[in-house]
Amino acid sequence: MINIEKFQEIRSSEHIIVLDTTVLLELYRQPANISLDVISALKRILTNIYIPRQVYEEYLKNYHKICGDEKKKYKKVTKELSDSLKKLQNDIAKKVGEYRKHNYTDISKLQNNLNEKIKDTQNIITEFEKSHHAEIQLNINFLQNDKVKEFVDLLLNQGSIGQKIPFSKKILLLQEGQVRYDNLIPPGFHDSAKNGEAKYGDLFVWKDIITIAKEKNTNIIFVCNDTKEDWWEKNKDTPIDLRQELNEEFKETNPSLSIHFLTLDKFFSYLAEELKLGKSKSALQLSALDDTREMLANYEDKISQSIKDYLMTINIDEELDEDFLETGDENIYWSITDVSVEKENKNITYYVNLDISVLADLIYQEDGGYPYDAGKVALALIEKIEISMEEYSTDSEIKTISVEKSDISHIEPEAWSIVKHMENQNTCKDIIAASKNVTKIQENVEQFNNTVDMNSLRQTFQQYATLYEGLAKSIKPIQTNGVFAEITKQTAATQKALSAALMPLQANNAFSELAKQASLYQSAFSAIKPLQANGAFSELAKQASLYQSALSAIKPLQANSAFSELTKQFSANKKMNESTDDQE
Repeated sequence: MINIEKFQEIRSSEHIIVLDTTVLLELYRQPANISLDVISALKRILTNIYIPRQVYEEYLKNYHKICGDEKKKYKKVTKELSDSLKKLQNDIAKKVGEYRKHNYTDISKLQNNLNEKIKDTQNIITEFEKSHHAEIQLNINFLQNDKVKEFVDLLLNQGSIGQKIPFSKKILLLQEGQVRYDNLIPPGFHDSAKNGEAKYGDLFVWKDIITIAKEKNTNIIFVCNDTKEDWWEKNKDTPIDLRQELNEEFKETNPSLSIHFLTLDKFFSYLAEELKLGKSKSALQLSALDDTREMLANYEDKISQSIKDYLMTINIDEELDEDFLETGDENIYWSITDVSVEKENKNITYYVNLDISVLADLIYQEDGGYPYDAGKVALALIEKIEISMEEYSTDSEIKTISVEKSDISHIEPEAWSIVKHMENQNTCKDIIAASKNVTKIQENVEQFNNTVDMNSLRQTFQQYATLYEGLAKSIKPIQTNGVFAEITKQTAATQKALSAALMPLQANNAFSELAKQASLYQSAFSAIKPLQANGAFSELAKQASLYQSALSAIKPLQANSAFSELTKQFSANKKMNESTDDQE
């Protein structure tokens, strides 16, 4: 993004500052003291601010929900913590009750000690609520009085919101948008999955920006927190400026003008500097993530060394409770999970939490045995760093750095083959959770294999297919009813689905197809109820016992949703057959 000198140069020229929907809605999510500072600063440059009509309409559509969600967040902080603590206490009491049955020594003393700790924790929560009451109330008042909506209304009253797009022009933009998105031309093609004209919202904003720049012959600073690739040029995950295609398109209409993109945090830090607000805590907190990334880039060696030092203390056999394991090549990567800032006089302190992921090859080798691949060990670590610097200084210093374990897991080769695409893209926490789910599914499949009598299942499906085909033939004379015509057409498809179901453990799609057919089957019976004089129904009644056999054969599989649905349909068909027979 442009530096502060370029920002000041643009501010000294004819220019407009365009705010995106993401910026307006972000003011609801930030702490009230930060949002109030931002709004106060924006009011001081009110005549330079412009909001496109699409931004205004998107804001009106979403602000009620965002504001309401944020109110709930502040009201339920301590309640949720207290509820979680109470649940923990109840769980402990339940477990201790079980342990008492086994006459564990000092079990009551253990429970009393734990209850004391829980009581201490509850006191911490209560004290937090008291000490932060003013801050929490400030946030609630900010949202209840809706200072953001008040600011937007101020812009509306002074005529700083764009005109509604004429219908004929919108039609042309919708046609253009389809061509642009089909060819991944920015902006907004990442929104192509949205419905209706909502998918072209970014395009409407972009065209509004080009138009207002031409009408007023003015440079543009676009403040936008939507940092997707369909707006921004990026260096890895860091947004740099608008995409080159967008700059070229802007220049075609406005060759003598300039346009630059800034995120809210960067924009406010520059504006705070211009307005002599100093390095306010609000500005620091808004830009904390970007500032921290820049600082940590200078400490990568120190961070890597701290991780390696910690890994030297890890005994893999003990951590995994397995023997004969050795580690091979490892991959270490990390990301910032949280940053907070404190300022005292001119000293600024950043408290940074890193999510460290360590993936290493595992090799199993007994003494004198042949080594073989044992999958991966996934280790999730948390690193806490405290960085200190003086206001306006470019030099920083790491005061403290510590590493602790969050989770560790042995991922077997078969599970790793499924989750390995997550490496470098997801944290080890996510990879461990995914691998556990994969393992659970594999165990369920193995249990299915051991439980199901495939020969019995095959016979039952063949009987069901024969009966189903017989039904289709018996109702052929009354195929003028659309439902029956559909059944006849589906007979062949159903037989194929049944054959596929007999493939070793590749039955899922076939079972789903059977469930659909069973639903259609029930519709057929409903449709032909008025025609019960037809002789086909007496034949159905004779087949009731066959239905019962089918139910018994698939009983072990009723946990499967498709079979559960089939069971319901068989029962319903049996009752209908008996009713029909009585009437005849």
